[in-house]
Amino acid sequence: MTLNPGIEAVRKLANMGYRFTVNGESIKGKYFGPDKPDPAVVSPLLQVARQHRGDVLAFLSCFCPRCGGVASCPDYEGRPVCLACDWTELSRLYPGLAEVKN
Repeated sequence: MTLNPGIEAVRKLANMGYRFTVNGESIKGKYFGPDKPDPAVVSPLLQVARQHRGDVLAFLSCFCPRCGGVASCPDYEGRPVCLACDWTELSRLYPGLAEVKN
């Protein structure tokens, strides 16, 4: 399966230390990495993300900024909940989740 180039670019940027937020149609990226980002690497990735803006917006709406997974959704107060990062708390709140068998 071939990933969307815009989504792949955002994932690479996230692995480098960028964190993204979405507010309506606006995407904001902020760098939290250890060193300064290399513009020669970052600029082409940002350009690809811009070219695939619609797909990137959809991806970021369910992307977990903590682990990079895509099993994130808002809770009843609008806070992001990730099935990977928040599994312990979710399985405590919803014991049936831990009992699901393949």
